[in-house]
Amino acid sequence: MTIHAVIYARTSSDRPLSAEDQVNHLKIVAADHGWTISNVFVDRPGTLKKGRQRRPGEAALFEAIRRREVQKVLMIGIDRVGQSLVELVAFLEACRAADASLWLDDRKLDTDFSNGLSLFDLAAMMAMHVRQSRRDRILRGQATARNLNVRFGRPPIPAARIEKAKTLLAVGKGVREAARLAGISAASASRIKNLLSAVVS
Repeated sequence: MTIHAVIYARTSSDRPLSAEDQVNHLKIVAADHGWTISNVFVDRPGTLKKGRQRRPGEAALFEAIRRREVQKVLMIGIDRVGQSLVELVAFLEACRAADASLWLDDRKLDTDFSNGLSLFDLAAMMAMHVRQSRRDRILRGQATARNLNVRFGRPPIPAARIEKAKTLLAVGKGVREAARLAGISAASASRIKNLLSAVVS
């Protein structure tokens, strides 16, 4: 069965190979394995832009994977993609979800044939670690806030406004009008009216 592969190459100061050299080398690798190159994605320092579009080649590759247009991605190394652990995990998860395998040339690793703990298994564990770390930071922040007596949610309605809303509702004012005159929300006025009705009944 013919495997249609794509190449992703990125020039950076930590890699002696230029993007062109990476592409040429990976084309030879593809020929040796009988893989057909269907597309090439490249990012170079000269094409970098600010913000999320700094790597347009990587962004285009990501979209092609998500659209399930890619069977295999050839790269010199895993360090070519992602500018953070979160982005790397997202890339690996996208490949796993789309059944796109990876060839990492510096390790001669083909995820189609790796044994034991696969790269995608590792990606799943890293994804869980990132989610758990984010959740732990949120919980620690909440605990710190509670220790400092920081209140969560909306501030309580002043008692004077509640009493004014009760008085207005008791004399027959509608919920919206009572809320406007008491300086509270209509939802709060509605809850006060329901409490008054419960007391009366």
